[in-house]
Formats: sequence, structure tokens, C-alpha cells
Amino acid sequence: MKKLSILLAIALIVLITGCSQDSPVTPTLDGSSLQRPEFVDTRPEAVQDAYTLTAADVFQVPAPTVAKATKYALVIGISDYEGTVNDLQYCDDDAQDWIAYLQSQGYQVTSLIDMAATEAAFSAAVADLAALSVAGNQIVFAYSGHGSKGNMISADLHYLSKAWFGGMFDGVTSTAMFFSFDACQIGDFADELDASGRVVACGSDAHHFSYDGTADMQNGVFTYFQMEGFDSEGLIFAEDDSDYAVSEMLAWGKTYHVKVTPFYVDNYAGDLDF
Repeated sequence: MKKLSILLAIALIVLITGCSQDSPVTPTLDGSSLQRPEFVDTRPEAVQDAYTLTAADVFQVPAPTVAKATKYALVIGISDYEGTVNDLQYCDDDAQDWIAYLQSQGYQVTSLIDMAATEAAFSAAVADLAALSVAGNQIVFAYSGHGSKGNMISADLHYLSKAWFGGMFDGVTSTAMFFSFDACQIGDFADELDASGRVVACGSDAHHFSYDGTADMQNGVFTYFQMEGFDSEGLIFAEDDSDYAVSEMLAWGKTYHVKVTPFYVDNYAGDLDF
């Protein structure tokens, strides 16, 4: 009886506290899956502002001389952040899986993993991808890492805002673009990227958290089901795979009694074939 009371007390604490700075990784009630922790930033607000890329920081680089009708991708996965309090678990694995899949589909892939994904490298790689986003080229961007209140977070703890990222792709002429975000509080990126010719898949909405899978999954939950859609289900269209990942993650959330909010936005005419 005493053991049962202790277990119930622990469960109640988990339900009340959720994801906190004191306990940044909160297990589900069976202890088998993990909510990705909220990004912890104790720096003064002025410093945080100075470390944020906004719409005012949008820049362009000249389009390189490359062959048209080519597939280009940028994959970023950050598990190892500056310091230790913000380290994550499977984001680098998510990136490796995206790299392998996209290369198998003929993409020229640029990747930034863990501490390679500094703000300088991150922003330069995004600018290069935007420059390659010309008519006839097919583009993929995949990110797994921290998300916080409408920002991606670089390995050196800079905020890359939705306004900055969306602005980097304003005016590009590619009409076949796929964006994937497996992060917390990341859903507003779909609004910023809302344009014809694009599919945007998000592992969470603007307010809720993303999750890491069980030990046998070795991925973020959203990425795991994206890869399962490709590998086990044989899905080849971005819309079909995104729909599968959303449906399976919602079912997973019910199984583990956690609130998950994956979704995707489809503004591509027809089916976007990877």
C-alpha cells in the first residue's frame, strides 16, 4: 500500500510540473518515453535579444552557377548544445536518418550536426539553400533540435526566429519545397513558410512539446514515424508521409497518455515526390 501511494504521488508530481528547469526531462507514467526538455536560458533578456536573428537580419547570397533540375537538402540535428543543461538525446540520430534517406533519393545534402551547427554555420547554410531554391530545383530542409517560442536554437545558443527563417525564403522561385521541424513549440514556422509549392511538417504546434521515442526507436517520435513511412510503408510523396507521421504520432500519444500536436501544411499542387 505504501509503495502504491508513493507511485501515485510521483505520477501526480509529473502531471503537475510537466517540463521544468529543475527537471528538464520528464518521463511518461511508465518511464519509457521522454518529453524533450524546454530550452533553458538564464541570460538577461537584453543578451537573448542580441543573440536573436530577426526579420531585420534576413540576407541573400548570389545563386551559384549550378545545373537546374537538381535536388538539394540541408539537414540540421543538434543533441549536443553549448554547456550541458540543454543537451538532447536523439536529434543527431534524426539528422543521420534524414541524410541517409535523402541521399538515397538523389539529393545533394549539406548537414550540420551538433556543435557544427553554430549560428554562423547555420545561417550561412540556410542562405546557401535559399540561393539554390530556384525554379526547377527541388529543396528539402530538415531540423531536429530545440524549439522555443517560435525559434530554432543553434548549438551556440542563438535564436533563429521564424520571421528570419521565413524571410530567407521569401521570393525564391522553387515550386517544390519540403520543410520538416522536429522540435518543441515550432508550429509557427508553418505560417511563416506558407506559400505555394511547399509542404511543411511540424512535430508540434506553437505551444506544445515534441517527444523522444522509446529506446528501441532511437529517434524523435515525429522523425521516427516519418522514417517508418518511407522505409516500412514505402511512401514516396511528402504529403502521404507527413499524413502517416502525424496519424501515427497522435496514436502514440494516446498510448502513452501525452499531449502531442503534430501537423503538416500542404500548399503543393499535386503530390510532392521525394
